[in-house]
Amino acid sequence: MLSHLLHRRLVNRQLKQKALNTPFFGFALWTILLCILSLAPSRLSATHIVGGEVTYTCLGQNADGSSNFEVQMTIFRDCFNGNPNAFFDQPASIGIFDQNNNLLTNLGTNGQLLIPFDTLLNDTLDPVLSNPCLVVPPTVCVHTTFYLDTITLPFRQGGYLLAYQRCCRNRTILNIVNPLASGATFSVRITEQALNECNSSAKFTEWPPIYICSFEPIDFDQGAIDPDGDSIVYKLCTPLLGADQVNPRPQPPNNPPYDSVVWNSPPYGLSNMLNSDPNTGEVLRINPETGFLTGIPNTVGQFVVCICLDVYRVGSSISTTLRDFLYYVGLCNKTVSSFFAPLIQCDSLTVSFENQSENANSYEWYFNDPGQPGLVSSDPNPTFTFSDTGRYTVMLIADPNTVCVDTSFREVYLQF
Repeated sequence: MLSHLLHRRLVNRQLKQKALNTPFFGFALWTILLCILSLAPSRLSATHIVGGEVTYTCLGQNADGSSNFEVQMTIFRDCFNGNPNAFFDQPASIGIFDQNNNLLTNLGTNGQLLIPFDTLLNDTLDPVLSNPCLVVPPTVCVHTTFYLDTITLPFRQGGYLLAYQRCCRNRTILNIVNPLASGATFSVRITEQALNECNSSAKFTEWPPIYICSFEPIDFDQGAIDPDGDSIVYKLCTPLLGADQVNPRPQPPNNPPYDSVVWNSPPYGLSNMLNSDPNTGEVLRINPETGFLTGIPNTVGQFVVCICLDVYRVGSSISTTLRDFLYYVGLCNKTVSSFFAPLIQCDSLTVSFENQSENANSYEWYFNDPGQPGLVSSDPNPTFTFSDTGRYTVMLIADPNTVCVDTSFREVYLQF
């Protein structure tokens, strides 16, 4: 899986480099960056975090009772609204904390994993919508990378907490208070039982769509796989704060416990993460057994969402993983067939039709004139002369013979 991801990201990197070498793209990119920096260089300081998670895989146990773990952290940054100077950490620091006293251990480098940023392991995600007829605006850009390292953890009563902290979140987030000053903590818990039994954490199979459409259903499988076959319970949870504008990337991270973000309530909260009016649309929900996300967002904007995976073995909680991410909710363009024609027209059999369709490239007009059966026009704004007075139902098909086809009708009454 890792080699496949690396190959895909290398290919994307080559394609992006080719685009960057074009004069127009380079000029446009620098223009955007200079505008962002000139507008608010200080207030945008370090704003870029849009999501992340930490997971672990047990590689085996040693004779002294310790266990070898591979730790992977995935981080997502906003490459349009975020500060272009706030890049991925070099290196990133994952703190290794004792869950008994919430203090740093003496493991790793001063109680932390310092993982270098690999420039080959980064990619810009393509916004993908489930409906091919919807269009994502060009202002959505999410850049991702992952950090990978291994560590030997001695058995420790109570287990460990692995945590990474970074500030700050996008100021444009609507559902939490003061997002510009709100950092994030991405963490995973390794229990005493997980150490004893060489447990690996559950891992999500897919990252959620980075862009969703207002008033369009969310139907997304946010399920995870547990390599040990343990049972998983899914729930929406409140994201954690972490780091601040004074110290945006603490190395090592601050000690737990960590405060939660403050919801911008009302209307937002754990039971309503996306909708400014909880009485319209449908609030975001997750199936606790399958991890399937559903909802219908009714508000355009950016929203922090958090999912917790609680893993159980024989009734005991053995691991907890937190995924913190950002939903971009916006208006999505759809093909809409629409046109204007007079409802009643006197003294002329010739009618001019005004095409008011949206996001369509081709058209078919059916005038349903018995005196001229089967006559079809592909003109965007046709003028048609009917054979006699009477009532005619005119049909316009926008983008015919495509999956995005839409049809509208209008009656025209001709009389003398």
